[in-house]
Amino acid sequence: MNQPYGFSYPPGYPPQRPKTSGLAIATLVLGLAGCLALPLLPAIILGIIALTQTGPGKQQGRGLAIGGLAAAGFWAIGWVALLGNTMGSPDSYTASAPSASCATPPSGHANACTLKPGDCFHQPTVTGTFTSVELTACGNSHSTEAIGAFTAADGPWPSGGELKAEALAHCQRIMAKNVDSPRLNAEGVYTDLGYLKPEREAWKQGVRTVFCTLNSPGSQLTASVLVPGADLAVPTG
Repeated sequence: MNQPYGFSYPPGYPPQRPKTSGLAIATLVLGLAGCLALPLLPAIILGIIALTQTGPGKQQGRGLAIGGLAAAGFWAIGWVALLGNTMGSPDSYTASAPSASCATPPSGHANACTLKPGDCFHQPTVTGTFTSVELTACGNSHSTEAIGAFTAADGPWPSGGELKAEALAHCQRIMAKNVDSPRLNAEGVYTDLGYLKPEREAWKQGVRTVFCTLNSPGSQLTASVLVPGADLAVPTG
């Protein structure tokens, strides 16, 4: 009997399937690990390379590569949203020095010139500027703690969001160094990273110390957010 032409394989030797791309597998693993941020860039780079290696007539694993890139894209969007919102609206909480000479605040209060890293306080809920904050023991219920400070760059007084990018970089570094984030996460305490800057008149007098703060909108803080031995120098780090 005549048989159509085609490929045949000896008995016991099935056709060999193309190998799965190792880069596609790596893309999927790194993409799923994108919650850690660091794997995102390698996942995207390897995923693009994997797409060129896979497909009809090539190595298998195109679906893995696409899935890894999709996961990396999801986490990238999440990180962008997180970084965009983690500072909240810090400019609505602007510490205002009461005068150019940074007069002594009322007893039990602190202003932009007297606040210190590690101080816990009740942050006013008003929008705009305020002259001082009411200090409290960190063991009491409070809304905010100063987690460190940095020295802002010289220049005109930063109104609006002009200081936000500089504050974000410094305060995220200080938070990673000084804040006991695993404990706060375990306790389910929600916090916003923010900053307190000098008001215009104090700025004109050369005050450049900006305090990084961790704020709990519901005043859920009942202890210091800092790790033991936190760096409380001004500037921090």
